[in-house]
Amino acid sequence: MKYQDSLEQASEKAAQVKVFLQRAGLAAHPVNYAVCYDYISGHHAGLCTAIEHKLSAKTPFDDFIMADLYSRYLTPANPQQEQLLQDASGIVSRLTGYTDLAAEQVADYLQQLDFSLLQLQQQQNGDTILPAVEQLRQQTLAFRNGQYQLQQQLEQANQQSHQLRHELEQLKLQRQLDPLTGLYNRSAMQQQLELWFTEQPGRRVAAIAIDLDHFSRFNQDYGNAIGDVILSKVARKISSYVQSSGLPVRAGGEEFLILLPDVDLRSASEIAEQVRRGVEKLRFVSARSKKALPKVTISLGVSLYQHSENLYQFLARTTDVLMLAKQRGRNQVASETMLALPA
Repeated sequence: MKYQDSLEQASEKAAQVKVFLQRAGLAAHPVNYAVCYDYISGHHAGLCTAIEHKLSAKTPFDDFIMADLYSRYLTPANPQQEQLLQDASGIVSRLTGYTDLAAEQVADYLQQLDFSLLQLQQQQNGDTILPAVEQLRQQTLAFRNGQYQLQQQLEQANQQSHQLRHELEQLKLQRQLDPLTGLYNRSAMQQQLELWFTEQPGRRVAAIAIDLDHFSRFNQDYGNAIGDVILSKVARKISSYVQSSGLPVRAGGEEFLILLPDVDLRSASEIAEQVRRGVEKLRFVSARSKKALPKVTISLGVSLYQHSENLYQFLARTTDVLMLAKQRGRNQVASETMLALPA
């Protein structure tokens, strides 16, 4: 068993969990409790490291982050499922290559057989053909018919392997997406950053942190169902300003992040302003009452990745810039250059 705590040990850990949740402003529901209990128990090194990074970077915890930690580190069989997905993808890729090659080779061989049979037929019509050659021709003809059947089977298997490969790629993609908004999740964000810096160690990456203004009040007034619709539509609008090279991410409950490779601070700030104006122009109507809902605005913070910092420090600094935009009145863009300026 994973936990073998006595009643006294469990009670002591439960008290520590309660303190952690209270300090973080989190509800003591099962997911949050499980993450905190495992962190305090120290059973999972990866989970402990992730939480320590967030604490050192002063990253605020919310239900979205806790659910992400639970999914990544505590969901049963998650590592096995991930490895199984990788193994299956590799097998299908190799199978697709084999069937492609086999189908090509069989097609070439059948073409050669047809040519040889044609020569034998012409020889038979013009001259007396030896019995051994006639027997060889008959055997070759039978073999040719069998190869045509094999070719059909290979073509069918090839189609199935390509379809399976497509479905596996779609499954891998779905595991990287937030189900509500369709944007990438934190796991995909970390993988993409690692890929960018592997390709080009000194690469410049800009980040735009986005937060919906007064969204908790909006949820209280109109309910979480309408709030989810608003989040989904705002996410779609944000994504429309991100080119294929960038990465739109859902970073928290009503928090989003845009990562832009090979973009300087000025250009990123201009893109952020375009996003702000685009969201501000959105209009929402209640499907039930047909009444217009309040205008939704966003605050944005823009910063550049410094290669002397880690990912958590980068995100924390970007959040500080976002908070500056909120302090200055919301519905505006703040740049990291403003951190040194008076509010």
